[in-house]
Amino acid sequence: MTDFNVHVPKDAGMDANESGRPVRTLRHEGRLLPNVSLDPRGPYGAACRARFDGRTLREAAEYVCECDTGPGRTPDDLHALLTGHTGTIGAKQALLAALAKEAGRDDVELVVACCEMQLPETGPLRSESIPRTLPLAVCWLRHRGRRLQIVEPRHASLHTGNLITEVPVPAEHLALERVRLYKTFAEDWCRALEIHASEFARLRAWQLGSSAGTSLFEDLMGYGLPASYLPVL
Repeated sequence: MTDFNVHVPKDAGMDANESGRPVRTLRHEGRLLPNVSLDPRGPYGAACRARFDGRTLREAAEYVCECDTGPGRTPDDLHALLTGHTGTIGAKQALLAALAKEAGRDDVELVVACCEMQLPETGPLRSESIPRTLPLAVCWLRHRGRRLQIVEPRHASLHTGNLITEVPVPAEHLALERVRLYKTFAEDWCRALEIHASEFARLRAWQLGSSAGTSLFEDLMGYGLPASYLPVL
């Protein structure tokens, strides 16, 4: 993945690629979740028991790490993640938040955050006066004040130092809230920086093309917004 000025949390590990340059990766963080038993009478707890004999929240975290990352027919469909072994990064976090809630643990929150992402120096900027940032939507869990992202290391969603806002959301409202927050942030971003909507769309389309196959692509899609999306100004 291209280096997008990513903030690496204290729990992140450091590997090296073939060139010897350090590659920043997120270490598996399921161990930081409470080791609580799932509720076998809850719809998601029962589904975990039936699908992979999952009995604890940490076992469920292991399962979602092994699931493929990608959008299904319905954005953030939690049951599809279990049955199809594929889901968005957001769906993975939302499933764990829903399981924690079923188990009576309100201290595990699902968070949607809006951030500014630093664009690479090679970005197609027409004017040096335009800030080299782009709105980004990110999803994670919060437990005891820590941000956790339970995904495959190669698809780890981004922790960023340019956090603008973060909002706890119910797992069942994730898809709607992600789209709403992304739209609002994109519109405010364009107004504040006096950037026309068409310039935003051009930058976003370029970044989507550069990020295909990475978790950044999912974040930039606004979780369901088409590539042709234009902010309303």
